[in-house]
Amino acid sequence: MNKLDKQQIKEITKKLKLFFEKYRKLESEFFKDKENIEKEMSKKIGKMDLEFFYVDGECVGIGAANWNDRKACPLIQSCELED
Repeated sequence: MNKLDKQQIKEITKKLKLFFEKYRKLESEFFKDKENIEKEMSKKIGKMDLEFFYVDGECVGIGAANWNDRKACPLIQSCELED
């Protein structure tokens, strides 16, 4: 593929805007749902606030959201949570 000129980039960008808007909406809904799950599991456990932990965009486990609680409850890795 040849290097795109400024006009081609502008045209491609215009076409991609709709897809990016769709992605942002989906992403926003995902993070709202994820936050609700984190609140629900924190309430169920009752001892600390919990959150999903990510490394390089992949969920690697669940652990304490508060730094000070991490000594009492280390990260529970995803391999321990999966069947």
